[in-house]
Amino acid sequence: MEITKLITLSTAHLHPLEAEKIDEFAYVSNKECALVNTAPEMRDFYYQGGLVCLTELLKVLQEKYQADYVLFDPDANTTDELKVYDW
Repeated sequence: MEITKLITLSTAHLHPLEAEKIDEFAYVSNKECALVNTAPEMRDFYYQGGLVCLTELLKVLQEKYQADYVLFDPDANTTDELKVYDW
């Protein structure tokens, strides 16, 4: 059995320009939520796709919180520990 660690963050933690493209890169997404992987090889994929701020955020989440996946949800709370964009 594989156990993974999921963190839920507000979409306010996504850069506005990257938020527009997140559906193209997420494992699962709809008009509001997006699930992305924090693995280094996936971060490289996101970076090459132009999601530089997302890549940096995912690196922090994996290294500091050992998160395997992040679910971006507009209804989730923001955290002061991470950059928040006003959009």
